Amino acid sequence: MIDIRTAKDIELDKVLDIIRRFALSPEGRDSIGIGRLTSDKAEIERRSDVVARYISLIGGNAPEPFPSISDLFGYAEHTHADFPGESIHRAGEFLRSYKAMLVFEEEGGRMAEEYSELSDEILSSIDMDGNVYEDHPRLLPLIRKREDAKSERMRFSTSYMRDNKAQMQLSEPLYRNERIVIPFRSDQRMKDVYVSGSSASGSTLLAEPFELVALNNEVVIAEERIRAEKARIVHELSDKVRHALGAMSLMLEEVVEFDFHYAFALWAKRVKAAHPMSGKSLSLKEARHPLLGDRAVPITIELSDDVKAVVLSGANAGGKTVTMKTVALLSLLYQMAGYVPASRDSVFPVFSSFYADIGDGQSILDAASTFSSHMKNIAGIARKADSRSLVILDELGSGTDPEEGSALSVSILRYLSGRAGLTLITSHYSAVKSFAYSEDGMLNASMEFDERSGMPTYRVLEGIPGDSHALATAKRMDMPREIIEEASASLRGGDATSASIIKALISKERTMDRKITELSLKNRDYDHRLAGLEAREKELDAKENELRKGGVREIDDYLHSSRRTLERLISDIRTGTLTKEKIRKAKDFMASIEEKKKEEEALIREDDDVSDEDFSPGDYVLCGEARTPGKVLAVNGRSLTVSLENGLKLTIRSSMARKARKKEEARPAVAFSGSGKKAEYTMDLRGLTLEEAIRRIDDQIEASLLSSLSSFSIIHGYGDGILQKGIHEYLKKRREVSDYRFARPEDGGMGKTYVTLSL
Repeated sequence: MIDIRTAKDIELDKVLDIIRRFALSPEGRDSIGIGRLTSDKAEIERRSDVVARYISLIGGNAPEPFPSISDLFGYAEHTHADFPGESIHRAGEFLRSYKAMLVFEEEGGRMAEEYSELSDEILSSIDMDGNVYEDHPRLLPLIRKREDAKSERMRFSTSYMRDNKAQMQLSEPLYRNERIVIPFRSDQRMKDVYVSGSSASGSTLLAEPFELVALNNEVVIAEERIRAEKARIVHELSDKVRHALGAMSLMLEEVVEFDFHYAFALWAKRVKAAHPMSGKSLSLKEARHPLLGDRAVPITIELSDDVKAVVLSGANAGGKTVTMKTVALLSLLYQMAGYVPASRDSVFPVFSSFYADIGDGQSILDAASTFSSHMKNIAGIARKADSRSLVILDELGSGTDPEEGSALSVSILRYLSGRAGLTLITSHYSAVKSFAYSEDGMLNASMEFDERSGMPTYRVLEGIPGDSHALATAKRMDMPREIIEEASASLRGGDATSASIIKALISKERTMDRKITELSLKNRDYDHRLAGLEAREKELDAKENELRKGGVREIDDYLHSSRRTLERLISDIRTGTLTKEKIRKAKDFMASIEEKKKEEEALIREDDDVSDEDFSPGDYVLCGEARTPGKVLAVNGRSLTVSLENGLKLTIRSSMARKARKKEEARPAVAFSGSGKKAEYTMDLRGLTLEEAIRRIDDQIEASLLSSLSSFSIIHGYGDGILQKGIHEYLKKRREVSDYRFARPEDGGMGKTYVTLSL
C-alpha cells in the first residue's frame, strides 16, 4: 500500500514513533507500522470501535507494562534445560500484566485461575534478577537451621578460645573459605585439632578443633541444602512455565492486538483525535498536523465527488506542503486505526495505495540531479497508480526550464487525474493553474496571503489559485531595496497578469465572506427573537390556566351560595309555601351549575397534563411531589414509562415529571495498604538520617514477623555514633525485640548490630 520513501516523505514514520511510546509491550510496539494499513472499510470501523471503547475506559483500572517473552518460545524449542530465573520472572510479570489488561477491558474473569495462581507463585518466589527470595516459605526452616548452626559454631569458637587463651595468637576467631578457624600460636602444642593453614609469617597456625570441624560442616551442609532447595524451586517453576507456553503464545497475540489499539487510544486522547465519517470524496474540517502540536493551524478543505485533482498554489512558506502532507498523513492514520486529529464531521475515502514525491531526492552516489530524481520517482508513481490511489506531488515540474517544466506538469497532471483516485500537487506555474480551471474534475486551491502584513495566514481558499508573492517574500527576507524596486517596475510594465486576477477573486471572496457573516448575524437575531416569543407564549398559557383556575373558584363559591338558597327553598316546601314546579326548576338549576364546574375542571386538568418539557427514553427525571429519581424507559404521547431508583416501574403523566441531571453513582471503594516490604537478613542504613533509618527498621520488623524471620543484622557504621545510639534506643523500646548486640569483630564489630525478635 505504501513504500518506505513515501511514508518518510509524509512523515508517517515520525507520527508512528510517537504512538509507539504509548505501547505497553515490546511486541505490541513492533506491530505499530505501515504493515497495519488496511483498505477494508469494515476492518477500519472495527478498529475504531475498539479504540473508542479504550478511550472511554482510560482513567479507570490502568493496564500494566508487559515484559518481552518472545525469547521463551525459542528457548523451550531448542533445549529442555530449566529456564533462567530471570526468564521465569518475566513469564510471571507477563501473566500478571495480562490479567491487568483483562481487568482494564472489564473482562477480568476471562483469565483461567491456574495462570493467575502461577503468576502469583512466580512473583512471590523469584525476584527480577532471577534469584529466589530468601523469605520463601520453603527456605525459612532451612535458613533458621543454618543460623542456628552458625550461632552454635560461634559460641563454641568463642568459648574454646577463652578456655585456651594462652595458646591463642588473636583474641577473636577468623573466617576462611566460609569456615571459622582458630588462630593458634605456632609454638604451642595442639591436640585434637585439624590444621588447615598458617599466616604468611608462620607465627600463626589456622586450625579447627575436631568439634569445630563438625560445626563448620553443619553450616556448609545447611548452605548446600538452601542452594539445593532454591534449585528445586526454580526447576518446578520452570516446568510450570514450559507447560503454560502454549496458552501464553495465544495470550501474546491478544496482547499485541490490545497494545496496538490501546496505544492509538492514548495518542487519540492526547491529540484530541476523532473518528470521522467514511465517504467517496475527501472533506477535511479543522484538520491539524499531529507533529505541529499547538502550532498547527486547522485546515479545512472539501472536495466534491467529481474532483480528481487539486492544484495547490500560493506563497512560499505559506503552508502548501504542510497542507498536502496533512491530507495524506490523516488519510493513512484513518486507514490504520480510524482516528485522526480533525473534526468528526470530516469525511475520508478509503485508498488502496499511497504515493508521494516530496523534497530533494538528489543522490551524489547515483549521479542524479534533483530534477532527474523527481522524474524517476514520478515515473514509477505514474506506472503504479490506480483508481483508488492517493498521489501527492510537491513542486511538480520544478528544477528545470520553467516553460518545459510547466508543460510537463500539465501532462503529468492530466495523466494522473485520469488514473489515480485523487491527486494533489503544489505548483507556482500559471499554466498549471489555468489548466486546472479549464478541466473538469480539477480544482484550484491556494494558501491565503495577508497583503497588509505581508504574511501567510495558512488558510485554504478553494476555487482560487494563489499568487507566489515572490516580491513580498523577498522583501521580508531583507532583500536590497534596489532589487525589489526594479522587479516591481518590470511587473508594472507588462500587461495584466494572473496576479491581478487572483487579487480580484480574493477581493470578491472576502466580500462574499462579509455577506455570509451578516446573514449569519441576522439568523442569530431571528433565532433569539423566536426563542423570546416561545417563552412569552408559555407565560401567556400559564396565565390563562391560572385565570381558569380562578374562574372555577368563583363558580365553586357561587355553588355554595346556591346550595344555601336551595336549602331554604326545600325548607319552604316542607312548610308548604312552594309549588313542586318551582322545586324542580331549582334542582335543575343546581345540576347545571355542577355540570359547569366539572367542565371547567376538565379544562384545567387537560392543561395540567401538558408538560413544557420534551422527554426521550434515557432521560433522568424527578417524579411527583416527592421528586423521586427515575429514568424514562418509554414515551407514549403524554404518558411516560419510568423506572424508579428502587427498581419499581410505573406509568405517569408527563406533567408529573421534571428533567434532572444524571448523578454519578457513588462507587464503594475498599482501600488496603501495607508496607509491601521484604524482610532482609542484613540492612544497610549508612547514609540515612536517623528518622529514615527508624522508618526502615520499623518496616523490617513488620516484614520479619510476617516472614517468621527471628533475627537480622543492621549495618549503621561508626561515624560519630548518632545513628548507632539512636537505633539502639529505638530497639530498646520495641517489645518485639528480645535482644540486640554489636556484631562480632570479623563481621563489623561496633559498626553493625545483631537483632533478635521474639516470634
